[in-house]
Amino acid sequence: MIKIKLIQRDIHRNETTFRPFVFISDVLREIGIEFTDSDDFDFAFIGQASIIDKKVSLRESVDKGLEFLSNITGDYMIIDGQDSTSLMGTIDVFRESRALLFLKNSYLHDFDMYKKGWANGRMYWGPGDYSVSDIDELRPKMKLTGVNWLSTIKPNWLEYSQDKSYEISCMFGYPTKNPSYEHEVCQTDYYDLHRKTLFNTLGDTYNVIKLVGGQKVSLDEYYKNMYDSKVIMAPLGYGEMAPRDLESAMFGSILVKPDLGYLQTVPNIYVPNETYMPVNYDWSDLMEKLSYIFSNYGQLQSYFVENMRKLYSELFNFENVAIHLYELFRDLNVVEEE
Repeated sequence: MIKIKLIQRDIHRNETTFRPFVFISDVLREIGIEFTDSDDFDFAFIGQASIIDKKVSLRESVDKGLEFLSNITGDYMIIDGQDSTSLMGTIDVFRESRALLFLKNSYLHDFDMYKKGWANGRMYWGPGDYSVSDIDELRPKMKLTGVNWLSTIKPNWLEYSQDKSYEISCMFGYPTKNPSYEHEVCQTDYYDLHRKTLFNTLGDTYNVIKLVGGQKVSLDEYYKNMYDSKVIMAPLGYGEMAPRDLESAMFGSILVKPDLGYLQTVPNIYVPNETYMPVNYDWSDLMEKLSYIFSNYGQLQSYFVENMRKLYSELFNFENVAIHLYELFRDLNVVEEE
């Protein structure tokens, strides 16, 4: 039996990173992998929240992360539950640590993209100062976790119809009330510009439900408004994936979001023109795509929704995650083939 300790499993962001593994703990136990809270473990999983502090400079954050890891006895792996472009801080700790592996929910298909300078690493935000020039040296130990944000959700497939009150749901935060900083670099202008451009592009052409002044609403109202929308818009933020991506299929709505063809993740339910409608990040083709959707909504609604539901049910199951994790340990030669 391989014993794994989830370090600081309940702190913010670590909880969602570890949640999919906790979901499948019974299945993992059947194949010889068990989670433990004791100090008698074979490997420790270290979530990103334990080793990065985005409120301080990058160097200070890395030093704090390395100090944290210095207190870990035994073998450990870094588990980064963030999206593909969010390497800043975690990979910098990994580079100077003795971690066996760097496990991440998603990567860019083209690892050479990490060598270029982007705004805090997020290539869709445009050129900036952060890059990972030695990615080729680090890559052999960089693996996928086999889970992602959508693995944290247990969907409830609701009945739906074409009779919905709104054409488009834009139930996401905008504008940002207080500036957000990561390692002393402001993120807010990048984050808000993407949303502002969306609303400018939509204009008053469609019946759109949105948050007023960015003010949050109750969860019930949030869900009701999305359920009552024919299309759910999902702009990118600090990452690509968000719960609303799957909630679109739960509520019987068509998901529209920037093209994720650059994304490498397992499982992956983002199939363009089948499970979601891809658009350009700058929304330049949005109105054309929306016109097509609403002109053919009678056929497209069930096509997109049922494709998403079917693919999610096929790919997001406990056995697939367990097999993926088992193979990671097998490649480390710590399990034996039967």
